[in-house]
Amino acid sequence: MAKIALSRSAFFHNLSLLAQKLGNKERIAVVLKDNAYGHGLIPMAELANAFGIIRAVVRTVEEAEAVAHLFDEILILNPRTPSSVDARFTLVVNDLDTLSTLPPHTRVDLKIDTGMHRNGLHAADLKKAFSLLIQQRLQLNGVMTHFRSADILGSELFWQTARWKSVKQEVLRLCGIHALPKPLFHSANSAAVLRLNHYDDDYARCGIATYGYHEMPKPFGPYDLKPVLKLYAQKITTLSLKKGERIGYGGTFAAPLDMRVSTYDIGYGDGLFRYDGEGECFLNGHKVLGKISMDSFSAEGDAEEICIIGDAKEIAHAFGTISYDLLVKLNPLIPRVVVP
Repeated sequence: MAKIALSRSAFFHNLSLLAQKLGNKERIAVVLKDNAYGHGLIPMAELANAFGIIRAVVRTVEEAEAVAHLFDEILILNPRTPSSVDARFTLVVNDLDTLSTLPPHTRVDLKIDTGMHRNGLHAADLKKAFSLLIQQRLQLNGVMTHFRSADILGSELFWQTARWKSVKQEVLRLCGIHALPKPLFHSANSAAVLRLNHYDDDYARCGIATYGYHEMPKPFGPYDLKPVLKLYAQKITTLSLKKGERIGYGGTFAAPLDMRVSTYDIGYGDGLFRYDGEGECFLNGHKVLGKISMDSFSAEGDAEEICIIGDAKEIAHAFGTISYDLLVKLNPLIPRVVVP
């Protein structure tokens, strides 16, 4: 059976690098949304807890409930309005209407749009948002934003951090007016943490870098990140092909000589991209012979097991996409095992 191996040492290495950039590990909120970027929600949450991470970021209440016992605080990015919420959960609020629907005493983080223009409150709505917080008896835990260009060569990150600074000043002014304690501020994603020389928010939301990747241009410099995940395929069968015999749907690969070929138990149904047999396709150095099928692919040789993803970035770039895209598509039913 195919399996995914998760390296404890690689994960801890990446977290240590980020902790050094931020000053301490308490300023890391590990992002576990979308099945921990395909790595597996539960095993990665347990590893983060073992490292000493106290905050996590997830997408849904269901994800939060699954890992609630492992963290002091969990930020939920896309919550449905619940009837009641665990005291450790903080709900992200993107608009004024949501503030009017939450039950009293719900912990919330206000998301402010400082230039992403995807979701979040406009800075001009802060005064009204604070009035609704008081009116609905909600607990303001934090205020956040998201950078749109931290991983892109240019100055937009610094334009947006300047806008974010003015938002924080207004938030502190409103907290003083309403006698509210200072909320936790957070803005940086992985790219911003790696790129910025100084980061003065309370914590950062670290996602892809914790799993060993970044998608930034080379001029930003090399970062000593180690991929956490390796994907292994198991052999289904081996056969001997005669010169000229063809493999798979459409027979797109013809054996150039007599050769031993094996079929392995992973395909595009498990999250691999659908290679159509044109040109060449390599999975961690193993040349795919013919088209990738839904549940299998063929490669030369007769090894019982082969590692087909060691560096997701290499394969993703060969298909014209990014590491995130490949990783999050990995079938959650593939067994995950933690290795040293």
